[in-house]
Amino acid sequence: MKLFTRSRLSQAILLGTVFGSGAVLAQQDEGYTPEIAAPGPIEEVVVTGRLKSVAASIVDERIDIPFSADFLGFEAIARAGDSTIAGALRRLPGLTLIDNKFVYIRGLGERYSSVTVNGAVVPSPDLARSVIPLDLFPTSIVESIKVQKAFGSSTPANFGGGAIDVRTKSFPKAPLISFSVGTGGNNISHKGLEYNDSSIKPLPDEIAGAIARYQGDISQTNIFNTENDAGNNTTAQQAEQIQRNLMLALPRKIGIGENLDNKPDTDYKLALGNSWDVGYQWLVGGSVSAAIGEKFRNKDQVNREIGSPEERFADIRRTTEEERQTYSATLGAEYGNTHAVGFSFFDIQHDVKDASISRGFDSNNKPADGRRVIEYQTRTEERALEMYQLTGEHSFEGLEYLYNWSEHLAFLEPLRFSWFYSDAQVTTDVPNQTNYNGSTDLATGFTQISPAPAAGQHTFLELDDDEESWGGSFELPVYLDQTEVTVKGGYAASEKFREYYQYTFNVSTTGLSSSVLAGGPGRVMSDPVLGDLDNDFSASLGSNFGTESYVAARKLNAYFGELDVRLSENWRVTVGSRWEEYKQALLTVDLLDFSGAAVQAQIQALQDPNQRFAFIEDDWYHSAALTFSDFGLFGSEEYQLRASYAQTVVRPDLRETAQVVYIDPQINQRVRGNPFVEKSDIDHLDLRAEFFYENGDNFTVSLFYKDISAPIETVRQPGSDDNVVLTYENAKSGDIYGVEVEGLLTVPADLIGIDGFFVSGNMALSDSEVEIDTTNNVLTNETRRLTGHSEYVMNAQLGYDSPGGIHSASLIYNVFGERIYFAGVAGNDDAFEQPFHSLDLTYTFYPTETLSFSLKVQNILEEEREFEQKNSSGRNVTILEQEVGRSWGLSAKWSY
Repeated sequence: MKLFTRSRLSQAILLGTVFGSGAVLAQQDEGYTPEIAAPGPIEEVVVTGRLKSVAASIVDERIDIPFSADFLGFEAIARAGDSTIAGALRRLPGLTLIDNKFVYIRGLGERYSSVTVNGAVVPSPDLARSVIPLDLFPTSIVESIKVQKAFGSSTPANFGGGAIDVRTKSFPKAPLISFSVGTGGNNISHKGLEYNDSSIKPLPDEIAGAIARYQGDISQTNIFNTENDAGNNTTAQQAEQIQRNLMLALPRKIGIGENLDNKPDTDYKLALGNSWDVGYQWLVGGSVSAAIGEKFRNKDQVNREIGSPEERFADIRRTTEEERQTYSATLGAEYGNTHAVGFSFFDIQHDVKDASISRGFDSNNKPADGRRVIEYQTRTEERALEMYQLTGEHSFEGLEYLYNWSEHLAFLEPLRFSWFYSDAQVTTDVPNQTNYNGSTDLATGFTQISPAPAAGQHTFLELDDDEESWGGSFELPVYLDQTEVTVKGGYAASEKFREYYQYTFNVSTTGLSSSVLAGGPGRVMSDPVLGDLDNDFSASLGSNFGTESYVAARKLNAYFGELDVRLSENWRVTVGSRWEEYKQALLTVDLLDFSGAAVQAQIQALQDPNQRFAFIEDDWYHSAALTFSDFGLFGSEEYQLRASYAQTVVRPDLRETAQVVYIDPQINQRVRGNPFVEKSDIDHLDLRAEFFYENGDNFTVSLFYKDISAPIETVRQPGSDDNVVLTYENAKSGDIYGVEVEGLLTVPADLIGIDGFFVSGNMALSDSEVEIDTTNNVLTNETRRLTGHSEYVMNAQLGYDSPGGIHSASLIYNVFGERIYFAGVAGNDDAFEQPFHSLDLTYTFYPTETLSFSLKVQNILEEEREFEQKNSSGRNVTILEQEVGRSWGLSAKWSY
C-alpha cells in the first residue's frame, strides 16, 4: 500500500472546481487514455465542468511529478478557441509564440525546447530546422499537453527551456459520435491575391532528364557540345530550341490576380468511437476522426531599410491560403486494471499557397529616379506527417500464483512497466516556388519584367525526414518502515534520417526589349512570348548561393535511473541520472556536380580532427529535486514547495554544422552553417511554490535560473547590406533568470451578485544576457539579451459558466514584451518586435446535452505586428509592420 496519499487535496480541488462554478454536468469524454490503477482500492468520482474540471483532472499529475511542469487540457484549449497547438501553448506561463509556429519557453528559442507525441520523438517538416513547428498539429487530436520546465532523468537531455509532450486522444469508454461544422473570416481578408496552381508539380521530367544528360549545365553552349559529342550533328539553333523546350516544361501559370474575392473559412470535424466489454475483464475499443479546414488570410507588410526609410521601402501585398486535413485512428485493449495496449495512427496534411507582390524602392531605384521595383512571388508548400505508434502499460498486481510460488517475488506486486514504439515520416514539398523581378515607370505606369541574368527563378524543394523511436520504463515502489522508495529506470532510443534536395532553374531576360518584357510573369512566360525563338531567353541552373542539398542521420541511445524517496508525509527527495550516446552525420550534396569534386572536398573536410560533420559523443546528465508539502499556509488546503537542480545540453541543429549556404525561408535570408559550432551545456536551478484551496482556487509562483555555457547564437558575417549572410557561433556565455506567477480565482457570487464567474491568469518576468565575441562579425552589441527573449509575458482570462450549464464564455488577454528579432550590425541597434496585445472572446451555447454553438473573435483590438530598430544615427525606425486583422468564427457541434 501507499504510505503517503493526497486524497484530501484531490477531492478538495475537484469539489471546489464544481461548486465554485455552480455547475455539475454529466457529459461524455471525447477521448480516454487508460491508466494503471495504484495498488489498493480507490474510489473514483467523475465530475464534468468545462474549463476548471480539466484543471482538476490533471492536477494530480502536476502535483505528483517531482519536477515542475505545466499542463493544458483539451477543454481549456477548446474554450480559448485555438485551432493549433502553437496557438494554445501561448496561454501557459512563460511561453511565447514566434512566427505562429515555434514556441519559446522561458525566453529560450526553439532550439532550446523539444517536442514529443505521447513520449515519442517526431521528425520535423521544417526546411531549415530539426524542431517541429507546432502549427502542424491541430488541437482536435489533443487530450492534454504537458510542458515540463525542470529536467528529470526520464526527459531527453537536449533540454533548455523545457520539453513539450503532446498527449493524443485514445478510444472512448462509451459510444461516441461527434460532428461539427464551422465558418469564419477576417475583416482585412475579404479580397486578396491569387494565382492558378493547377499546373504545380515537382521538378518536370524533362528538366530532370536534362540535368543528367548535360551533367548539370543546360547552357546552350554545353547542350550544343554534348549533343555533337554524342554524334547527333546538332546546330546552334537546335541547341537553343532544346533549352527553350526546358523552359516551356516549367509550370508557368504564375500570373497573380489582384483584388479577387477570398472564400470564407470552412472547418469540418467528425469523430466516431466505442468500446466493448468482451468478458474475462477485457475491454477493447477504437475510434476514428477526421478534420478538414481551409482559410484565407491577407498578411500585407511594409518593410523599411534602416538607414533611409523614406527612400528605401517596400509595400507588400500578400495572401495565404491554408488547407488542413487530419485523419486519426486508435485501437486499444485493457485487461482489468493491470494491462493496457494501444495503437494510434495519424495522417496530418498542411498545405499553404502563398502569393505576394512587393512594390518599393532600393539603393538602385529611388523615388527621385522615377522607377519603382516590383517582385512577384508564388509558393505552394505541402507538409505531411504520417505516424504510427504502439504503447503498452503493465502492472504485476494480482499474480498470486507467481507470488505463492516464491515469496521472495512478492515485492514485485506493485511493479509497473510501460513501453512505446513510434515510426513517423514527414515530407515537405515545394513543387514550384517562383520569384520574378520587375519595375514600373512612375510617370507612364508602364510595368515590365527586368532584363537581368536571373530575372526569374523557379525553385523545387523536397524534404523527407524519417524517425523511429522506442523505449521502455519501469517503476517499483518499495516500502521500508516509514519510508516509501520508488525505483525508476528505463531506456530510450531513436534513429533519424533526413534528405533535403533543392533545384533552382533561372530564367535570363538579358537583352530582351521592353515590348517582350511588358507586364507580369504570367504574360512574359506565356506560350506566345516564351515559345518565340526570336525572343532571346536563356536558362541556367543553380541558386548561386552554394550547396543547399544534404543528407543527414542521427542516432540516440539513452539509459536513465531515478530514486524517488518519500521520507515522511511532508518531505520527498528525488535524484536521477541519464546517460546518452549521440551520433550525428551530415553530408552536403551538390546535385549539379558530376565531376566528383564536391565529394572529394567533403572527404577532405572530414579529415579535419575538429570537424563536426560526423561525430559521436556521450555524457551523463544529473538531476535532483526536494519537495516539501503540508497544509494551511496562507489559508491553503495544501501547498507544495519544490527545489530542483539539473544539468542538460543543447546540441547544434543538423544543418547548422554544414558549411554550406542556403536560404532560410522563415527569415528569407542567406545562412551559412558552421562545422565548428559546439554544443551548449546548461545548469538549471528551479524553485516553485504551489498553493491549492478547498474551493478549487490555486496559486503558483516559480523562480528559475539557467547558466548556459557557449550558447549558440545567430550572427551576421562581415559584408555589405546587399550581401547579408548569417551564420552560427558559440557565444562566450549566457544566462537567463526570472519569476513566473499563475493562479485561478473563483469570484464569489455574493461579491457581484452573479454565480459562475472566475478569473485566471499568469505572468512571467525575466531577464537574460549573452556575451558574444565580435571579432569575426559586425555585431553592434557584444552584450545583449537572448534572441527572441521577452522580459515579460502575461495571460489573463475572465471566465463564466452559467449555473445551469447552458452558457460558457471567456475573455482572454495575452501580451509579450518587446523581444529581439535579430541582432544589430554596423552601428545599428538590435531590432525588436514590439508588444502585441491580443484580446480574444469565446462564447458557447449548450441548448441540449448533445448540441452546442460557439462563437470566437480573435484580435478584437486589431493589433498589428511591428518591428523597430534604432539606426546608427540614433533614429528609431519601424522597419516592418504587418496587418493581422480581426478574425471571427462560428461553429455548431452535435455529439452523443
